[in-house]
Amino acid sequence: MSAESTPGCVLLGMASEIEMRMTITSELSFEDELAFEQIVFRQRRRLFTIALGILRDRGEAEDAVQETLLRSWRAWLTSAGYSDRFAWAARICVNHCISRRRALTSRGFFTQRDLPVTMRAPSALAVDPAILDLSRIYSRLSLKQRAALTLTKGHGYSIDECAELMGCSAGTVRTHIARGLTTLRKGMTT
Repeated sequence: MSAESTPGCVLLGMASEIEMRMTITSELSFEDELAFEQIVFRQRRRLFTIALGILRDRGEAEDAVQETLLRSWRAWLTSAGYSDRFAWAARICVNHCISRRRALTSRGFFTQRDLPVTMRAPSALAVDPAILDLSRIYSRLSLKQRAALTLTKGHGYSIDECAELMGCSAGTVRTHIARGLTTLRKGMTT
């Protein structure tokens, strides 16, 4: 199921747009609003898939994208010096998702995926056990490993682009990817 087909994304888009319109400042020109719409707001589904890959929870990913859109909107004028303004917004998203997941974990928040199997709600759809197993193994990755793998393998960013988005060096990204892939391989063979 794609992010485009979920009703939450439609509501996310409407709620984000309404809140951004309410926080509009007189400093933004019509051209600034149009640029934001074309560069960031229309790409909110890409932001959603990045957030979902890091957070592994659809509701949390929707909230994270909405917060990313608001933060990007409020700081839009400061992003004028960046050559790739979507990458700037994606970096906001990645950093916010990592911080959000840490905060949720420290407060004891558990998603359906984090609960023991005996406490989970029954699934309405039959799911391939291999997919469930991969999801379980994927949840063992650290946030940085998950972010690096999501950005490079899931979205096709280069190592250097991923490093810029994550705010670390290219070597650190390579380390996160290598350790993440090792964990995935070990989990699939056991």
